[in-house]
Amino acid sequence: MNKPSDKLEYQVQANRIDAHGSVVRCKDSEIALGTDLVVRQDVPPRMESIEYEIRVDTDESDVRLDLLHENVKKYGAVFNTVAPGTLLRGVLKRT
Repeated sequence: MNKPSDKLEYQVQANRIDAHGSVVRCKDSEIALGTDLVVRQDVPPRMESIEYEIRVDTDESDVRLDLLHENVKKYGAVFNTVAPGTLLRGVLKRT
């Protein structure tokens, strides 16, 4: 278990594909982001909602994938940074 003072470091790379999306990579993971899926408020600036799809290449059972999705929602740093002021809707799918 990490002490509160320990920091985890990740190298994340995001590349714009076109006017409608980007691809984000970290280690062996890849997430396609569709910017058309984000609803933004301009004054004051904030994102109102985000729809997402997480694709996982795995042989794990559906129960384990459901658990993974719940853990991402519950413990994911990025998810919990955005979640307080943003409606997040999405699915985790097997590729």
